[in-house]
Amino acid sequence: MNIRILFIVLVVSLLTACCSTGTTVVLIPDANGKVGQVDVTTASGTMMLSKDKESTQALNANQAPSRSVVLSDSKIHDMFADTLAKEPTPPAHFRFYFSSGSAELLADSNEELAKTKTAIEARKSCDLSIIGHADRVGDNETNRGISIKRAETVAKTLIGMGSARECMEDIRYYGENDPAIPTADNVDEPRNRRVEVEIR
Repeated sequence: MNIRILFIVLVVSLLTACCSTGTTVVLIPDANGKVGQVDVTTASGTMMLSKDKESTQALNANQAPSRSVVLSDSKIHDMFADTLAKEPTPPAHFRFYFSSGSAELLADSNEELAKTKTAIEARKSCDLSIIGHADRVGDNETNRGISIKRAETVAKTLIGMGSARECMEDIRYYGENDPAIPTADNVDEPRNRRVEVEIR
């Protein structure tokens, strides 16, 4: 059956099923709760889905997709139980903050470190990204240097807590180039002085 699914927004998650009665498409939120938009197109028409759990069915390639309906959680589970059971666990994210010009973790980081360690152990993960950032106080070259030191501080701390160094292949730094909160130059913004850890 020749049915095209056209992605309009990059952030989109879909459940699709093909059976003797055609193809069913359901739009579901991504791991962060965002709902995108998708067009389901046959030779005879298009149905746009843009709401959480919105669904359409295309009986065949020459018939327009059905009017959209929003499915219940139980209906989605009944239709896609096997697919949902195979979905990977979404990545876990943690943030650590620093004083201006410093690569030492703030004193209140212990709770976040404990949560990070628990997540690594629960997932039996050996796939971590550790990414250092800086605010825009000072020049970018200095900020790149401080952001890599911050990333290394978090990596060393996690290793000291039992995590394996070989699981941290992705240690990066962006200096002031990827702010959580965009600011003008030389603005002291504590939320930009951070290290982000992603556990997959």
